[in-house]
Amino acid sequence: MDDVTEFNLRGTIAILITSTISNLAVFVVFLCIISQNHSSLHTVVTRLVLNLFLSDFIQSIGFMLSYNWAIKGIIEPGIYCDIQGFLINLGDVASGFWAFVICVHTYMRVVHSYEYPHIVFLSMITIWPFNILISALGFAIQLGTDGKRFYGSAGGSWCWIDKYYQEYRIGFHYGIILFNAAAMSVIYTIMFVILYKRQTMATRGSKRVLQRVNKKLVWYPAVYIVLVFPLALQRIVGLAFQNSNIWSSFYLIPAASIFTSAGLANAIIYSITRNLVSVKPVISMVPKIRRSITTASSPTTYFINTRNSFFTSESITTDMEPMSITSATKSMRISYIEHSTIYECDDDSRYSSAVTPPSPIHSTDPLNNHNRNYYNSSDTISPV
Repeated sequence: MDDVTEFNLRGTIAILITSTISNLAVFVVFLCIISQNHSSLHTVVTRLVLNLFLSDFIQSIGFMLSYNWAIKGIIEPGIYCDIQGFLINLGDVASGFWAFVICVHTYMRVVHSYEYPHIVFLSMITIWPFNILISALGFAIQLGTDGKRFYGSAGGSWCWIDKYYQEYRIGFHYGIILFNAAAMSVIYTIMFVILYKRQTMATRGSKRVLQRVNKKLVWYPAVYIVLVFPLALQRIVGLAFQNSNIWSSFYLIPAASIFTSAGLANAIIYSITRNLVSVKPVISMVPKIRRSITTASSPTTYFINTRNSFFTSESITTDMEPMSITSATKSMRISYIEHSTIYECDDDSRYSSAVTPPSPIHSTDPLNNHNRNYYNSSDTISPV
C-alpha cells in the first residue's frame, strides 16, 4: 500500500470520527429541544434551529456511509456511492441556507425588534425542495453524458460530485455555500455597526445587554466561515488552475474533517446562544427583584410576613383567603398603633380602637395566643 492510499484510509477514519461525533451531538441537542415544554417548540427560533440540525444530521449520515469504504478499502461507483453523494450535497447546501435564514431572523429581531411569523414555513417550502432538486438533478444530468456517473470518488475518502462535472460542483455546492457565507458576513457587519452606535447612546444596563448580544452573535459567521472556507478554497483554487489535486490530500483531508464537524459546532453554538433573543424575560425580572427587596425591608410587611409564616408553619387553616389574612393582620397592626395614641389622649376612648395591647399570657395553642393577644371578649372591633 503506497503512502497516498494509506493516508486516504487514515483520512477516511478521521472523517468518520468527526462525522460520528457531530451526529451524536446533533442527536443529543435535538432530543433536548423536543423534550422542552410544548409552547417552546412552536417558537420561530426553535423551528429554525431544528431545520439546521436536520441539515447537519443528513450531512453527518452521508459522511458516516464511508464506514463501508473503510471496510472495503476502496470506493466503488454505484448506488451506494450515489446515495452518499446525494446526502452529503443535500446536507451541506441545506445547512448553509438555514444558517443564512437564522442570520436574517437574528438581524430582524436584534436591530428592528421584528419577527416575521411565517419565515419558517416560507423557508421550508423553498429550501428543502430546492436542495433536493439540485442534489437529485445529477441523476438526470448523467443520462446525457454516456452514462458517466454524476457522483463518484472525491478525495479518496467519500463520494460526491465527480471531478468530470467540475462546473456543477460550483453551481450546486461551492457557489451556494460561499454566497451564504458572504451574505452572512455582510448582514452581521451591518448589525454590529448598528449595535455599536446604539451602545454609545444606551444606558449602562442596556450596554451590558448589547455587549452580550455582540459577543454571542460573532460566533455564527466566524464558525461557519472557518468550517466551510478551507475545503471550498481548495476546490476553487483547483478549478481555477484546472487541477483538482493542486494541494494534495494532505490538505484536503484535514479541511474535510473540519467541515464535517459542522454539526458539533452548531450544537455548541446553540447551547451557548439559545437564549440570545430572549433577553427580555431576564431584564423584566430586575424590577421585580428590586420590589421584593424593598418590600422585605418594610417593617409592616415584615410583621405581616412573620405572622403569616407563623400560622403556616403550625399547619393552621382558615376559611379566609390569603389576601384577606394579610389585610386583617395589617389592620390589626395599624389599630394597635392607633390605640396607643388614643389611650394617651382620652381615657374614655381607651377601648374604642380595634384591639387591646398584647397580653403577656400565652398558651400552647398559637391560634389562641393570637386571639388573646389581639382580641378580648369585652373589646369592640371598629373600623380603622
